[in-house]
Amino acid sequence: MRGAIPDLAIRTTCLVGFPGETDGDFRELLAFLEEAQFDRLGAFSYSPQEGTRATQYLDDVPDAVKRDRLEELLEVQRAISAERLARFVGRDVPVLVDRLADPDEERATHVGRVAWQADDVDGVTYVEQGGWAESGSFVQARLTASEDYDFRAVALT
Repeated sequence: MRGAIPDLAIRTTCLVGFPGETDGDFRELLAFLEEAQFDRLGAFSYSPQEGTRATQYLDDVPDAVKRDRLEELLEVQRAISAERLARFVGRDVPVLVDRLADPDEERATHVGRVAWQADDVDGVTYVEQGGWAESGSFVQARLTASEDYDFRAVALT
């Protein structure tokens, strides 16, 4: 797919600690993440949910192991995401303005999203804007840096 659409953003969601999951299974998942190079990933650890078939299985993965696996998985993905985002630095892109930046959001006057940043689940783009931009408007900006899941940008308009 990326051959046909080079800037395609691919996301997935992973579950760790499902009953019966072995260390080998988990290592296989990490290897798959490295190979697939997802741009975004949501992840959570298994917990029994009433009304699901999985409650019939013995929850044999200790909570501490689930936490450790989730932490490791997210760290592997953080590095992948950072590398994937870095390819966009230097590009001029439209940024949808969500809000004014908080005073502690260094150097940014506005916070928004580029086309491949979904609301509430992805990183954001911090824009240094010369003037005021209304929430819901677009500003043309140059991406100047990437930081794990976020971008820094300078407004061009």
